[in-house]
Amino acid sequence: MSGYPPEIEQFHQTLCSLTGVDSAISGVDDLSSVDAELLSVTEYAHLPHAALLRTGGGLDNEVLIQFELVLQPSQEGWHALEFLGWFVRDCARGGHKMQLRPFALPPVSPYGRQLNHTLKFHLDLFVDGIEDSLAPALQVVSEINRSLELAISLYKINQAQV
Repeated sequence: MSGYPPEIEQFHQTLCSLTGVDSAISGVDDLSSVDAELLSVTEYAHLPHAALLRTGGGLDNEVLIQFELVLQPSQEGWHALEFLGWFVRDCARGGHKMQLRPFALPPVSPYGRQLNHTLKFHLDLFVDGIEDSLAPALQVVSEINRSLELAISLYKINQAQV
């Protein structure tokens, strides 16, 4: 058992069903108290800085549900990224506040060379109007998952053998 809500777990499964996607994990951040100054703090390095700088930080009653994807360094991984790039853009054009962006650590750290070992992709989903419960955000994730499943089927996108 993963410990994720069923809506999140189902979206992970759909993402990982794509050939070339190795894994998906996620987390939720309350953005209400995040301001531009906090973005320089290491604990906030995973956040979408450009988007938050444009608004001066998070909005009231806004959460970020972030899905971190590890792709295979292969042609299949490249195809999955291209498909997801289109899918996320299409969802954003349809009104969902989401984006897909690369994430990597510095090329060298005190522990050695990291280049070629840290590249991941973050699918950022911003949901506002969250007050007492994450239920509205989880409903948005379910809607997006249904759309992704439909797109995979309609466009006959390669799926991993389970």
